[in-house]
Amino acid sequence: MQVRSSIFSFNMKNKNIRFFKSVVIVAGVLLFMDFLVGVAGSFIMSKVPDYSGQFAKDNFRLNRVSSDIVVIGSSRGCHHYVSSMLRDSINNYTGEQYTLYNCSIGGKYIVSNSCAAESIMDRYAPKLIIFELFDNEFGVINPVQDMEFAIVNYRSNRFVKQYVDSIGFKERVKNASNMVRFNQKLPRIVSSFLKQGNESGYEPLSGEMSGNLKKADSNKKNEKEIDKYSLDKFVRVIKTAKEKGVMLIVATSPSYSPDDKNEILIDVCSQYDVPYIDLYDLELFNRHPEYFRDPGHLNDKGAHIYTELFFKHLKPYLEEL
Repeated sequence: MQVRSSIFSFNMKNKNIRFFKSVVIVAGVLLFMDFLVGVAGSFIMSKVPDYSGQFAKDNFRLNRVSSDIVVIGSSRGCHHYVSSMLRDSINNYTGEQYTLYNCSIGGKYIVSNSCAAESIMDRYAPKLIIFELFDNEFGVINPVQDMEFAIVNYRSNRFVKQYVDSIGFKERVKNASNMVRFNQKLPRIVSSFLKQGNESGYEPLSGEMSGNLKKADSNKKNEKEIDKYSLDKFVRVIKTAKEKGVMLIVATSPSYSPDDKNEILIDVCSQYDVPYIDLYDLELFNRHPEYFRDPGHLNDKGAHIYTELFFKHLKPYLEEL
């Protein structure tokens, strides 16, 4: 009986050892594969064209943009600031030959844009950053979704890592895997090599908004929820700009007959002594729905008119460049 018991124990021990060895081997293979995916993914990302689509544009602004003046924002930024027109106006006024790139990306808001701004200022000090923003971006947004383009740079860009890690433990664990990060974005990576880019970053919109919308009540009180995560990230940008000696101008471009004001943005800019150009609710644009593609976005005609107006408000600050 003792012999059988000993044999049974010996067999169980051998099975446990074999199982443990199998687990170690599988884990080792997975780790090696993850390493290879990381190396290959990083190499491919280094070859992604600079301007070919929104995903490539995000990679470019995080890692390679080097313009003297950058515009950062969401779709309102990329559709409202005519890069060549603004650049030429600034250069004609200052007598300089500044370069300008519009880094704005549709569907990317205050979190990802703040991450891009910090990444840019970490590599070099632009003469000017124009940050297009409005109050709704301080509301509760999904930071995971906002940072989705950037996660391929989780290992290579320390600000992407900081921003993602600060979302929570789940995101920190998930994005530690190269296979998870790159597999999620494989279609985006492939499509980046197939699209044609725009060297200025400005993306004109065609079409006109149909009909005249009724002017909303501008005195309407809207309860706005402030997302502390978003606010903290924007404040980081403000502090970094001051530390690096980068001129930061916050601006809000027109919407058609908006029913709110940018009280949060006004308060934040006032608190941290940041210049704020508020052109959000203007009769010039409210009287002309033909300047808009939809209530939140100017078409190409409206963008040219807005860029000219924005430059007039920007001129007083250019003396300090």
